[in-house]
Amino acid sequence: MIDEATVDPVIRRRNRILLVLLVLIFLLPVGGASLLHISGWRPETTRNHGELLEPPVVLSDLALHHADGRRYELAPQERRWQLVVVPTPDCGVRCTELVAGLDKVWRLQGRRADRLQVLWFGPVPTDAATFRTFVPMQSSPALEARLPGFTRSGAPSLYLVDPSGFLVMRYAPDFDLALLRADITHLLK
Repeated sequence: MIDEATVDPVIRRRNRILLVLLVLIFLLPVGGASLLHISGWRPETTRNHGELLEPPVVLSDLALHHADGRRYELAPQERRWQLVVVPTPDCGVRCTELVAGLDKVWRLQGRRADRLQVLWFGPVPTDAATFRTFVPMQSSPALEARLPGFTRSGAPSLYLVDPSGFLVMRYAPDFDLALLRADITHLLK
């Protein structure tokens, strides 16, 4: 028979080792993440495909107007994101294709699609098929002055505005709409 005095310390030691290992399993990832954060390490690639603007640009103080003259109001409580497009005068066919592509991006959001608005600041191409949350807007020189990387010729850039009215991301001219769709899908979840 096994002596109870010899078994009990062995079991206790094994239980203590298991307890220490269990605590380490939970604390090591937290400690590693803390060390990476303190050291300033950031991954080389991020999840977003657009250019993240740091610091974000405040747009909520601008007086923006619909094409018919009504004032455009942000509605943070609706958690609605806005895509801002300022078409260039020589945009032509590219703008028509962009509206069609944005329609596709919008439709692919499914039931969350109404939380995304496309604000089009300028003349809408006559042959473009618009969609429910496509909002024609009046041109705004004050807005254009705040848009980083804004170009007055070629393909337009596209900008993403969060529900609180902060310009948070920029998509360069001729960006891939599939990448935009991936970003929008991630944001609207």
